[in-house]
Amino acid sequence: MMDSCLLYRDSSAEGRKSYYAQYDIIKDINLDILFRTMGRADAFITEKCRKIMMIPLGEPEEILYRQRVIEDFYAGQELLDSLYECAVRQHRALRIYKEETEKNRQKSTKKTSEILETLKYLGQGQEELLFIRSLLAENREKLHSEGLQALLARLEGEPLDKISEKLQELDFFVAGGEIGYTFQFGGGLKIGNAVVNYCQSIKQPKKKARQGSLQKFYYNFVKRNAIPINSNGALQQDVSHLKEFTMQQVLKIFSGYLGRMMKFFEHFSEEIAFYRGVVNFMSRMHELTIPLAMPVPQPAGTKDTRFKDLYELSMAIYLQSKPVGNTLELNDTVLTLITGANQGGKSTFLRSYGIAQILMQCGMPVPAKEFLAPVYRQVFTHFTRREDEQLNSGRLREELQRMGNMIKAAGPGCIFLLNESLASTTEKEGSKIAEGILRAFYEKEITTIMVTHLFQLAKTLYAEGLDGTAFLVAERKQDGARTYRMLPGEPGYTSYGTDLFQILESEL
Repeated sequence: MMDSCLLYRDSSAEGRKSYYAQYDIIKDINLDILFRTMGRADAFITEKCRKIMMIPLGEPEEILYRQRVIEDFYAGQELLDSLYECAVRQHRALRIYKEETEKNRQKSTKKTSEILETLKYLGQGQEELLFIRSLLAENREKLHSEGLQALLARLEGEPLDKISEKLQELDFFVAGGEIGYTFQFGGGLKIGNAVVNYCQSIKQPKKKARQGSLQKFYYNFVKRNAIPINSNGALQQDVSHLKEFTMQQVLKIFSGYLGRMMKFFEHFSEEIAFYRGVVNFMSRMHELTIPLAMPVPQPAGTKDTRFKDLYELSMAIYLQSKPVGNTLELNDTVLTLITGANQGGKSTFLRSYGIAQILMQCGMPVPAKEFLAPVYRQVFTHFTRREDEQLNSGRLREELQRMGNMIKAAGPGCIFLLNESLASTTEKEGSKIAEGILRAFYEKEITTIMVTHLFQLAKTLYAEGLDGTAFLVAERKQDGARTYRMLPGEPGYTSYGTDLFQILESEL
């Protein structure tokens, strides 16, 4: 049976590696506000978006595949709405089916109960598959993405109508019908060597209120070719057990189909919830007239990165307006150091890049007018936090331990985003430790972007002029005004005496 395959061309997210330190990434670059925007108070959407966004796509082709599906759904939101309603129904139906199956194991009539629940779920699921096929077929001309076109082709290639007919024939177990057997009677009229000839539901004609005995006899014995069994007799019990056993055997034939159906709707529900969240996000940004762009992913191992008007997304959502953007080219770059005036937008810029990288690697549009970057196997973030600033003793040890754990999990094809790391010690000691880490990253070609106040570190590396290094400075006007833009340039100081004097003068 088909899989939905709307996130990946020929598979699901099962078995794929997530980011090593999801909690750090989400907190460091402030993704929670994005998750809330995507969910719009729908916990199911929020949960699935968080899960899927923390599993990076590793190939540009995978990213483009998902981008095309997003474009189809953004252009056809009525189709997405209908599919999401179906996904919610089936997510609920699957949960109820699993719960009821578990409860029925404790009942004395568990076999009959399990059969009824299985029949019910199979019927509901089959109706939803037919609904999805019909819905996609109605929108065939509007489906431009490989993902949606392939899903429709798989559904049309499945014998769904024939399967539905066979499932309808099993209604006899609930709504009445007949099973045809060939069997032998043993001692005491015990049934043995039973063979099932057919199972089918039957629509009995309505009998007239005053139907004569001869007509009743004809219907029951001649027309139906059936033998009534005394409901109080022992034979009735055998027949009931035989009927139940027959249904179990018939359902075994459908067991593989049932498993594949359950797997299909598990994947389908997650995938549609993710796309619903992405379209929610895109629609919100459109309402705020804040631009988004589909990024251009580059193969892993390449070093070219460039973007136009890249802005910090979480700030944009919070302020409901577009912050200052940055336009830069960082081609053939392994190490980028960012220095300059405090409150100049350095950390904000680093977050803007981190958010864009995460969004690109889950196939989503990014907060920029243009964005081109390589895909990375892993993204690591290490941002100094307010709670860290309150730790005096032991803070350096905590930083080094956290950094060490990430380094063990890292390797070629990874990127580190470091914000004021090693700020808990003296500049001399911090510069020495940081230089050792950065040189190791450089030799292993691990891409690093670091915001630092360690002027001695930046000055030393700048003087060496190593290939593949870039240096950015937070722009500061002569009058001390910050533009919140990063410019290529020689490392600068983080604080200026004139700025401090102006602050003190304004407060006196």
